[in-house]
Amino acid sequence: MILFLPRYGAGTIDPWAVTGNAGKNEKKLKGNIMKQLLALICGAILIVAYAQAQTGTTSSTTTSSPATTSMTNSASNTTASTTDNSGSVTDYTPGAAITIDPGTGRPVHFIIGQKVQVLGPDGKVLAATDVKKNGRVRLHVVQEGDRTVVDKIMVEDAQ
Repeated sequence: MILFLPRYGAGTIDPWAVTGNAGKNEKKLKGNIMKQLLALICGAILIVAYAQAQTGTTSSTTTSSPATTSMTNSASNTTASTTDNSGSVTDYTPGAAITIDPGTGRPVHFIIGQKVQVLGPDGKVLAATDVKKNGRVRLHVVQEGDRTVVDKIMVEDAQ
């Protein structure tokens, strides 16, 4: 024999049964949980996107350091620094300036000194006009007062 007893005991009335809100409250509770879950997922996505934007771009710079020598004159306490740079000539004005591309894609501009020597691949002295555009050269750079200037242009090959 099966007995059916009231849910809340004898003589009590189920509050949900009276008002008829049992289904609405369950849907409201499920809806609130879904809204909270959606907000949590959206917040996590925003945090991940922001973190990726912070580390997404990196840049690196490489520089080649040219050969440098330094000489000190103890009598007058002056220091002269010399540097050799090599590359392809992109622009040349005899007696004024030379621009070379050392292979980095970024041309470097140098001022030519008053007593510049132009030497060929065999070491013989050449005319200043023998330096040609796109030719490979090696520049000997020295400090003259407060300026850094080229005092030797060694033509490695002519184009």
